[in-house]
Amino acid sequence: MKNLVFIKKFELGMALKIGVIAPTNIKKLSKLTNKSVSFFIDKTKEIGKILAEIDCELWVNSDKGIIFEIAKSYKKNKGKKLVVLYPGKGEPWPNIHTEPYKRYADELRKEKNWFWANYNIIALTDICICAGLSAGVLSELAYIKWNCQLKRGNLRKLIAIKELLRSKKLPPEIEVDIKDKLIYIKRVEQLKKTIKNI
Repeated sequence: MKNLVFIKKFELGMALKIGVIAPTNIKKLSKLTNKSVSFFIDKTKEIGKILAEIDCELWVNSDKGIIFEIAKSYKKNKGKKLVVLYPGKGEPWPNIHTEPYKRYADELRKEKNWFWANYNIIALTDICICAGLSAGVLSELAYIKWNCQLKRGNLRKLIAIKELLRSKKLPPEIEVDIKDKLIYIKRVEQLKKTIKNI
């Protein structure tokens, strides 16, 4: 039934919604993976360009790091629509640092708080891309796991990019429960073809 809904959506000309979950601290990610900051910046530029080329809506949280770099590249390459999710209330964590990132949005979705901003990136999108791991990304992956178990959310597939993951895979505690939605790709270059084949 979910596949029929997905197909019908695109027959009606509705845009593919692609979310991105990724670390906000590129320097920390660089240190943990032994890959340079410039390696990650180059990869984010490539992801943004690919997403702009496939004519999708890009959904991201209003924050810095890899997410912001992908969004910048998407906009620079004339992406169709950047949807930025913003936690309206700074609870349970402050939201002041996210203010500057709101201005890049073609559409700003003001969510109730941080939980809903993080949850809706993985629940309201058709496809989500995991472009690295961090504590925040692990929480978003846990939401995917629970949505799979409880049959919630719209997410059709999660694409995890191995070259951006520290051990080239997701934690097995999550991986085992989302295997039906999970697609691994080795390199960013495979992203466009993978999305087109979903």
